[in-house]
Amino acid sequence: MDQNLLVVGIASSAGGLRPTRELITNAICHENMTFILVPHLLRDFETMLPEILRPISKLRIREIEDGMALEKCHLYILPNGYYARVENKTFKLDQRPPKDVNIAANTLFKSLAKEFGKNAIGVVLSGAAVGSDGSEGVLKIKENNGHTYAQDPVEAEFPDMPKAAIKTGAIDSVLKASQIGHELTLVSWASD
Repeated sequence: MDQNLLVVGIASSAGGLRPTRELITNAICHENMTFILVPHLLRDFETMLPEILRPISKLRIREIEDGMALEKCHLYILPNGYYARVENKTFKLDQRPPKDVNIAANTLFKSLAKEFGKNAIGVVLSGAAVGSDGSEGVLKIKENNGHTYAQDPVEAEFPDMPKAAIKTGAIDSVLKASQIGHELTLVSWASD
């Protein structure tokens, strides 16, 4: 795997489908970036996200499997009932504990910070006030010199998750989801 691979973690919860679509539509992989989407899903909910996102993106879209190696120009999607981490450039899936507040974004972002350092990118999109998932993760990414983005709360259907991330002081840019996708394209091209 390319040592210069940029890995983008995307957190979303309530109201996250529209901004996810806008981000993915505007993000163009330039052979050195990959994306990991960790939406908050009900434990027993079978996601249709791969089918929804395939028609709007040239990224290769796959549901995460335990032990799967990261590859460039993919969009990996978290399966329901799990948390995902990245270790040694491969995915590790852990069962999400019953009755646990969903911390899928923090779990992923912290592992990206540790594994990829300055090549880790965290994005926090729309999400409700059930928790502040993503906030601890963006702090870890910034501590390791990575990049962080939050959807503009004014644009978010449920602004609590991006607001919590912004409140940490660790967010580099607050933008509309479509603008985040465009910025990621520029980051990809600039580092190629």
